[in-house]
Amino acid sequence: MKIVCFGDSLTSCGGFNGSYTDILQDRFPCHEFVNAGVGGNTFVDARARLQQDVLALRPDIVVVEFGANDWWQNERPLADWATDLETIVQALRDAGAKVIVAGVFGTYPDADGRPLEKVYGADERSRQYRDLERAVAAKQGCAYLPNIQQSILGDRTCWHDRNHPNEHGNRFVATEFEPVLEKLLGMKAQPVRRQRLQTTRDFWNEAVDLAGDHLAAVCGERRLTYAEADGLVCRLAAGLVAAGGVERPRVAVFLPNCLEYFLLYWATVKLGGIVVPLNTWLRQDSLDSIFETVAPDLLVVQGKADRDVLACANRRPQLPIFALEPDAGMTAFATLTTHGDTVPVVHLSGSDPSIIMHTSGTTAAPKGAVMQHSDLIFNVMTTINAQGFSERDVHLLVNPMFHCTALYSSLPAAACQKTPVIITADTSPDGLLRLIEKERITTFLTVPSVLQRITVLPTVGTFRTDCLRVIGYAGSFMPVKTVRELQRLFAGVELHNFFGLTETISATHSLDGDQSFERPDSIGRLLPFVEALIVDDNQRPVPAGTVGELLFARENVIHGYWNKPGKLEESIIAVDGRRWFNTGDLAAADAEGFFFIKGRKKDMIIVGGENVFAAEVEAVLMNCDKVKEAAIKGIPATGIRESLGELIKAYVVPDDPSLTETEVRRHCHKLLPSYKIPHIIVFLPALPRNPAGKVVKDQLL
Repeated sequence: MKIVCFGDSLTSCGGFNGSYTDILQDRFPCHEFVNAGVGGNTFVDARARLQQDVLALRPDIVVVEFGANDWWQNERPLADWATDLETIVQALRDAGAKVIVAGVFGTYPDADGRPLEKVYGADERSRQYRDLERAVAAKQGCAYLPNIQQSILGDRTCWHDRNHPNEHGNRFVATEFEPVLEKLLGMKAQPVRRQRLQTTRDFWNEAVDLAGDHLAAVCGERRLTYAEADGLVCRLAAGLVAAGGVERPRVAVFLPNCLEYFLLYWATVKLGGIVVPLNTWLRQDSLDSIFETVAPDLLVVQGKADRDVLACANRRPQLPIFALEPDAGMTAFATLTTHGDTVPVVHLSGSDPSIIMHTSGTTAAPKGAVMQHSDLIFNVMTTINAQGFSERDVHLLVNPMFHCTALYSSLPAAACQKTPVIITADTSPDGLLRLIEKERITTFLTVPSVLQRITVLPTVGTFRTDCLRVIGYAGSFMPVKTVRELQRLFAGVELHNFFGLTETISATHSLDGDQSFERPDSIGRLLPFVEALIVDDNQRPVPAGTVGELLFARENVIHGYWNKPGKLEESIIAVDGRRWFNTGDLAAADAEGFFFIKGRKKDMIIVGGENVFAAEVEAVLMNCDKVKEAAIKGIPATGIRESLGELIKAYVVPDDPSLTETEVRRHCHKLLPSYKIPHIIVFLPALPRNPAGKVVKDQLL
């Protein structure tokens, strides 16, 4: 039979292969589903295109889903909507089609199954129309679904925005249609794309089941499909259980980007264990703190050159250690794959921990932020939304795999959409461009320093990069001059600035498309279902354009730090009776909702009673053509300038050895008021940075 789904954006939304029509096609493969959804359509539009878009197809069954836009626009009487609906249904029945009337204004069940009225996207008008809609369906003898979204209201993982479901949400929408279609088609739906995605293990298992022949990972000359990778993942998972001595091990990984990291990640997820990524730049004091707090069940390293982490591990003789390149006395990583492929079946829920990601504070011991599976599911949906990922993408994974972007976003998002990741540890500009050309990579998420090196590569224009669709950057300040050069070199490629914290359960902001031309210094707007406040010292929200402390809603933040009860609560404050996480960052937002980071609160300098934000001065310095890097800090004012309170000291790394203090001052005079111009300028060969690449200002003297 031919089934036409005739509606507005709620019929067409969901992305490539992600509308409820696409999902129903997979569940009823013997029948033909046609999506005739057009965003923004009202009943007036529906009547105008009924003949060409529906009746001309000679359908057997038609789903009619309209009313939402008539409600939003509120331009015609309710009775007119109902008349239009009845006219459409009658025309379809006269043509011999069976009709399903699909609504969005019906009630939805609470946790105990009691019906609740919709609040968002509904009012008295919508309830009145719902009654008229039901009456039309009853009069015409049609099947009627009063709210096809009833199972996803309140579930933020199911929405592209507050009005339109994503692919995950449309699985539930499709399920609302199933009983009616099973009766009309005389067959049971196939159990495809059915389950609620509660854990990242669900992502992986579904990719293996539905797309086993799709490419999953490439690293150098090694290429694995999802089915091939799963065979290795299962054997590795069995080895992790045998080596760690527990069914759900905490697996510490001290590796550069490599295929083994990919396999370890998914093997640990398969077991319901916890991945403990270790920053390979960390030294013994930080590593000792992590080992003491987390107590991993086993450790995987590259080889004997990993001296600091091996020294920490050797102080814990009961800790099993496996090396990719074993030296004498070291156990080879390959032995982990010699224990068969039987994986213990462990119940896993959304509230179970998946990753312990350690913060990169510049002054304190790292804290282990616990990401639960439900957090990761939300982050993946947010990432797909923010970056516009699709099932056609090929993702470059160059960000260190011990960082949030790789483990929170790139790996699980690729599995969710059954797409490949191209893994590399090579951050050289020519190496990356060569890889983009070879693998026809479409998305390139990285840190600003990598992109800065690409923009100054003399041969950048000789590489074929027309495959690229998105270049994303996060993790540190991106100079505006680099953004402008990327726009010139990669015309037609969308530039995405995105922002988030180790403690936030998803990316929080994104700046993309034309916005990167208009506001290249902004981190963008808040992503759907992320809430933030900017407050003054008295925790009162500040007006647009005013700098204050950046807060995120408690719901957008991790539940806590591993083995440090109460530690996160030290950063939680109450504003108007609601709980918020104080980031310690200073920010401002303009009247259109674009956010601008102004630095850490501790980096604010007070000169003669005037506030000077270090990040603002640093941004100006970085826009000087002869400046490679710059950092600003306040120092006590002494002598004849003591009354100023603090002085501004600039630490500048020249990109051109001819750079002079006079040139720096002249540059600043053009762009800054006098009280924000550095009083002292020091030239350095490099800035001190911590293992996460952040400048450690305490080491600037």
